[in-house]
Amino acid sequence: MKKFKSKKIKKKKKHIKYLFIFFFFFSYVFILKYASSNKLKNSILDKNISYIDFDIKNYIKNKASNMVNNPVNFMNVDIKNANLKTSQNKQAIEKTVTNTLNVKQEKTDPIIYVYNTHQTEEYDSYSVYDAANLLSNKLNNIGLTSIFEEASIKAFLESNNYKYYKSYTASRNYMNTALNNNPTLKYFFDIHRDSVGKSISTVNINGENYAKVLLVVGTDNPGSANNLKNANRLNDIINSKASGISRGVVTHGGKGYDGIYNQDLSENVFLIEVGGKDNTKEEVENTINVIYQSIVEYVRGII
Repeated sequence: MKKFKSKKIKKKKKHIKYLFIFFFFFSYVFILKYASSNKLKNSILDKNISYIDFDIKNYIKNKASNMVNNPVNFMNVDIKNANLKTSQNKQAIEKTVTNTLNVKQEKTDPIIYVYNTHQTEEYDSYSVYDAANLLSNKLNNIGLTSIFEEASIKAFLESNNYKYYKSYTASRNYMNTALNNNPTLKYFFDIHRDSVGKSISTVNINGENYAKVLLVVGTDNPGSANNLKNANRLNDIINSKASGISRGVVTHGGKGYDGIYNQDLSENVFLIEVGGKDNTKEEVENTINVIYQSIVEYVRGII
């Protein structure tokens, strides 16, 4: 019995010895692989010592200890590098998006001028001035830089002792100033409202009320043929956005009419009647949204 027990103990010790050798060999190979990644060399160079003087025992002992105590930090070098690359890529994408947004927000030279020859025309708790300002803001938001004329027509008339019928002289003065300061201006939109009743100035489209649109062209302008052609083109686009919203294009000239409406300054000067005196803010703004979309299509079609 004793003899048998002794052999069993010796066999067990032998197994432990082999197991120890195996783990030692495994650890040694693993450490050499780690050291081959130039970290051993870097540590030696950092300490300014030679390979001969370097204490390999302590170095391996310390690294083995780090491996046991901090397995994730030591073993997942590739994972850390991958995470670093992912983070850098994400930052690069975010920087690109930010730069793109900044480019879109940069101010470009204005090409559109929005104004009111008859600034004091009113709706039901709204005004043509408000409608024109809204239109200009919408165009700016889409990237078609526009100027909205804020200068007072009334103040110009009073300072020059002009009557109301001279309003187109006042708006012409402001247009010329804008053109001198911004020679890139190409498109001009004069927003008015008609004096007709609500039954004529309103249309219901898909359950929503809209102020109807009417475009006016002055025939006393020598170049009125081009203005008329462009007015018809814009009118067609407006109707394509909301069928039935337009009352069409009309021409005025001769006695009792201005007959020019400053359209001699450019073939792209548009006089747009938006609704009538009884239209509401909501109805007018619904229509301004249609006009805005139509202008975008008109301008981009030319560009």
